Amino acid sequence: MKRVILILIVMILTITPIGCSPIVEESAELLEGNNQVENENTEPRILRVDEQNLGYPSIYTVSPRGRGYLLMSLIFDTLTWKDENGVTAMLAKDWIVSDNNLEWTFNLVENANFTDGTKLTAVDVKFSFEYMMKHPHQWVNLNMVEKVEILDQHQVKIFLKEVYAPFITDVAGNVPIMPKHIWEKIDEPQKFNTDEAVIGSGPFTLAKYDIDAGSYIFEANEDYFLGKPVIDQLILSPNNQPALSLKNGELDAAQRLSYGEAMELKREGQFKVIEGPGLWVYRMYFNFDIPEFNQKELRQAIYYGINRNEIVEKALKKAGIPGNPGHIHPDSDWYSDVVKEYTYDPDKAKDLINQAGLSDKALEYELLVTDDRVDEAEMMKKYLGDIGISISVKAMDQKSVDSLISEGKFQLALNGHGSFGGDPVLLARFIGEGVNLGSTPTVTAQGGKKWSNEIFDDLFLKQLKETDYQKRYKIVAELQNIIAEELPTLTLYYRKITFAYNTEKLNGWYYTKDGVAIAVPTTQNKLIYINGTWGNQ
Repeated sequence: MKRVILILIVMILTITPIGCSPIVEESAELLEGNNQVENENTEPRILRVDEQNLGYPSIYTVSPRGRGYLLMSLIFDTLTWKDENGVTAMLAKDWIVSDNNLEWTFNLVENANFTDGTKLTAVDVKFSFEYMMKHPHQWVNLNMVEKVEILDQHQVKIFLKEVYAPFITDVAGNVPIMPKHIWEKIDEPQKFNTDEAVIGSGPFTLAKYDIDAGSYIFEANEDYFLGKPVIDQLILSPNNQPALSLKNGELDAAQRLSYGEAMELKREGQFKVIEGPGLWVYRMYFNFDIPEFNQKELRQAIYYGINRNEIVEKALKKAGIPGNPGHIHPDSDWYSDVVKEYTYDPDKAKDLINQAGLSDKALEYELLVTDDRVDEAEMMKKYLGDIGISISVKAMDQKSVDSLISEGKFQLALNGHGSFGGDPVLLARFIGEGVNLGSTPTVTAQGGKKWSNEIFDDLFLKQLKETDYQKRYKIVAELQNIIAEELPTLTLYYRKITFAYNTEKLNGWYYTKDGVAIAVPTTQNKLIYINGTWGNQ
């Protein structure tokens, strides 16, 4: 009887024109094979969410973008984490910091296991930190760590070379803890993509990854130390029509909606729609190998020549807010509004170009942009043309744009990225050569000659060591003043993000303040799958 009922459930779920019917069918088989259907009257709790193909979800093989980190976090836990209120305990049940802020002692939970049944201990924590120091990771910077000592089976002490203000969030809350008995044999982690590579202590295990379809099936870790997840399976798969698929019952939640689609769903009232700051910034990059870009008057002229409000209104359809010249998002606790402003003023822009002695120079540049942002690029072409700067637009795929910017093979570029809330350590993207502190995702890096300012570098290093919030805030405000005056990048806008879901499935979604780990903006905080509720129960 149990098999007959399960087959009927699968048949109902798979009659869809657009969704992931093969994935749903296979997920039901996996559930049956693992005896997760507890009795004849219990249906499997399957949650289906749209997602892009982010690669194999192990630590070093998943996409370097923020969504890749989120995917990996379903499998691997960290010492601390964030919930809707801020920092919370994870594998470390509590911790103590020394008076000089250089020694952090973590007391680990005693009931955490890896999904191969091996107990998680201080040995694995020490190994994970040391492994990442030996094998650098794009989301983790451990330059401030001197050593890690095991005090006992469930207690570990981390010694820092110097005070690092965001340690508890950006290091303790960011380093995935790996099973030593597996990873100690791996010398090339970027090639490690076997079943062993996804053995972690997190709330889910990977049941299947379809590399061609870009889809994932995750199963609940029944022995998870925080309790079994409230869903049995999580299915993530690409979907080109998430709003329609949500309406048709092919998805239970949709995160890759356009802002307009989300607002329409909200008006219709069938699904719950939440909106939050995307912690995602769209900005203009300068290649400082081009001599005139080293003149701040030209950079300022370009900013005066761009109508940021019109971009948000027309290109984004109000799905964002105009950028702050000081770069930090206005919703951040570190935001300062006392910075130089640049209201749209083409005449002021032309005056600055004259002051820079560039009015007689042929200012002609290629503008690199992703092929889904051509509208913004064409607006830029018009704006800059009005102040005497000729632009040719070069549109490419996201991977190519990221690569060319990181290699310094561009003139002007428009690009966007997340990981923009959280600690002001993310301003590390503006520090000069040879200053190698902070945890900033390499996807935002810029190659070639960089903008450099010694005062900025000194202040940046100073604020990293300041643990008093008010004192640190004043330093960070000074950093924003420098950015607004010098404009090493032009912050154009911050995108809003939305999330729509069926309340008859999983409830309890929220936006994590400042994003998870080092500021990944999302509703996909894995704690929702632990603390949420299935339907209206």
